[in-house]
Amino acid sequence: MSRKKLFEDFGKSSAIDWKNQIIKELKDKPFESLVTKTVEGISIQPFYHQDNSDFNYLNIQNPIQNQHEALPPRFWVNQAKIVIEDEKSANQKALQVLNQGADGIIFKISKADYDLEILLKDIKAEYCSISFQSDEPFYSYIKKYINYINSHNIDSHKLSGFYLCDIIECRDAGNIGLNDKDYESIAELIKHADEYPNFKPLCISSNLFHNSGANITHELGLTLTKSVEFLDKLTDQDLKASSILKSTVFSIAVGKNYFFEIAKLKALKLNLLKIAEAYESKIDADDISIHCDTSIRTKSALDFNVNLLRNTNEAMAAIVGGCNSLWVQPHDEAAGKPSSETFKRIALNISSILKEESHLDKIVDPTQGSYYIENLINEIAENSWKIFLEFEEEGSYNHHYENGNIHQLIDTDAGKAEQKLWSRKDVVIGANTFQLIGENVSEYLDTEESGKSLEAKRLTATIEHMRYRIEKLVKEKGENSRPMAEIISLGTDPVTKAKADFAYSFLGIAGIGISSEKIEKELSQVKDSNEEVSISVLCYSDKPSDLNDYITNQNKIILIAGQEENEEQLKKLGLYGCINRNVDTKRFLDNLLKDLGIALI
Repeated sequence: MSRKKLFEDFGKSSAIDWKNQIIKELKDKPFESLVTKTVEGISIQPFYHQDNSDFNYLNIQNPIQNQHEALPPRFWVNQAKIVIEDEKSANQKALQVLNQGADGIIFKISKADYDLEILLKDIKAEYCSISFQSDEPFYSYIKKYINYINSHNIDSHKLSGFYLCDIIECRDAGNIGLNDKDYESIAELIKHADEYPNFKPLCISSNLFHNSGANITHELGLTLTKSVEFLDKLTDQDLKASSILKSTVFSIAVGKNYFFEIAKLKALKLNLLKIAEAYESKIDADDISIHCDTSIRTKSALDFNVNLLRNTNEAMAAIVGGCNSLWVQPHDEAAGKPSSETFKRIALNISSILKEESHLDKIVDPTQGSYYIENLINEIAENSWKIFLEFEEEGSYNHHYENGNIHQLIDTDAGKAEQKLWSRKDVVIGANTFQLIGENVSEYLDTEESGKSLEAKRLTATIEHMRYRIEKLVKEKGENSRPMAEIISLGTDPVTKAKADFAYSFLGIAGIGISSEKIEKELSQVKDSNEEVSISVLCYSDKPSDLNDYITNQNKIILIAGQEENEEQLKKLGLYGCINRNVDTKRFLDNLLKDLGIALI
């Protein structure tokens, strides 16, 4: 049978055909019941079809960042980051990671007088990306680096890299005050950009928005507003918007929502092209350079090895989304200690494996033709553009920052995300489910975060703080001081099993151990537990007739997994409370630890 004949045997189905079939299968349920609304205000449809993908999809795949015949169809710089303690050791580390698979080095600087002759000894700047990063601006050092390149007769057109220092972000983080001289220094470097077209002296970053808790559309909307702030300041320095954008690296944090993060990078490019057009400047999508960092916010200090999986997911999203450069944070840094050389090597290898073994470099844009992702790109672009326009109508980025509008927006997003975490609607392995009870929790967790809105914060920080309360007690008084619970399951039916599983994770958030799980048919068959057990959790599908008597005769803390209509009456008999998804988990566990004699820290 020919290929043509094969396809003739199957009729073509339209989007309406699919929808009608779904409605038929749903019977009495409405089609809208299958639509999911995200925190970004995006409606996730039960299916996507070519008929509903009629918007203009620009070719923004960012195929080859450097025109070189040896490069694969898809290329990104695999970055290693080195904090400079002294020039000689930093140079040795740089040479080592370049031999281990890195394509570029990001030197973290804290002053402007490092000796470049020592720092860059034996490093061929023509063949790798050399970049710098700082928490406050050192533009004089970037000028010094450019002079170093010129004095060594290095072809400036082969020079690649960037300077990761967004001065507005530095101000927002509380590191500096804004200074007009910094804009003048940026403008001076950009005016010579034709001499080194692949080195980006200006950085516009979304990292602080993302890591402080902003959702995707707010993150992009704020990044666009900040971009216009930079464009306005620098066009006042007699620069064209096209020159500014071509001299900019957009530093973007990539989170765990895989398809959304892919779409985020492409939506950013779409909207930046619209901004360039508003400035009457013509740029192509490939003129926009994006450097990606894996997220700080998504990592957890609890069972931190799971961060390796999170990093891999985020790195894949960055690569497929079209990043030019990628740095993967070593997955042990969330645990509060300096990363080991082993974990730094693992982080570097993630990008190498995705290229060499997963072959993500073999195709220009694997998302082309995915109606779902194309719709996401369009919706994220439109929603973030609306946010951008709303901010622009009311004033500049600095106006909104000073008025507290940006803080309020991010605070609201972060609060909603934390509620989802504590209610376990957002599952984080090791933190609110499948906890590793008894793991060592670092002492740096003995205080809560500072409370500043624009501050990189792990989403799990409040859970880590609660866990530290018990682990600190155990460290001081021994493992026997850990509060222990028993699970009492009346039957093995799916409902009872689900409630038992819920109890494990619920108590595990606080670091409460589970000594045993008893399975009995009736409550009267439950024998007295060991003295070490201070909590009993009852799990059942059908309420036992002797529940009231059992609660009355118990001396330990009794919890019921699930909901009871007469919970208040049961509390009068001695029930501590019911645990379920509608409970304020943080408040409940705080009170439980307090009643167990474990004080707040």
